[in-house]
Amino acid sequence: MILNPRYPLGLLIFFCLLLGACSQQLQRQTCVTLSNNIDYCLASLIDQVKQDAHSQMVQFTHDGKSHQLITELQIDNQTMTLVGLAPLGQPLFTIVYNGSTLVSQQSSLLGQQFKAEYLMAILQLAYWPTETVNQHLSAGTWEQKQCGSPLCRQLVQYGNEPVLTAEYSHIDPWQAAIDIRIAQANVQIKIQALQ
Repeated sequence: MILNPRYPLGLLIFFCLLLGACSQQLQRQTCVTLSNNIDYCLASLIDQVKQDAHSQMVQFTHDGKSHQLITELQIDNQTMTLVGLAPLGQPLFTIVYNGSTLVSQQSSLLGQQFKAEYLMAILQLAYWPTETVNQHLSAGTWEQKQCGSPLCRQLVQYGNEPVLTAEYSHIDPWQAAIDIRIAQANVQIKIQALQ
């Protein structure tokens, strides 16, 4: 019964228990650096954000190397929990944000350099309203722009070239396939909502 997809919280707890067997708990920073001069601090949990469980397939590409993982994002009025699984289902990390502190448990296979808070920050950029994101940026502006896709957003600083761009296949971000590019880091992140 705990693995029934109608019970996403039970699924999260199950994977947290599995992850705990070979993981380490880490206290994480709630602010991440997106570029040389732009930091993003995780936004609080607000009523405007859809409170539910959301599953995504996430693909990272950097310098020609690609990695995939499945994420389960659980949002309620008190916490934002992100669980990462390898494509074959092995638990990789669990990160919990309560609006002020961030605690991460991750598989020792990921090493100390992996920081799941970056993925949580990218998901907030992708899904949170632009006006909310802008309140948590140290510089720059997260804005909608015209493009050939149903929805496009970009992070710009002082009228320069975009630091980060996001194209959505659907006007509702929660239903969209999202293509995110971070130019300075030569990183592409593709997020596909799973039904």
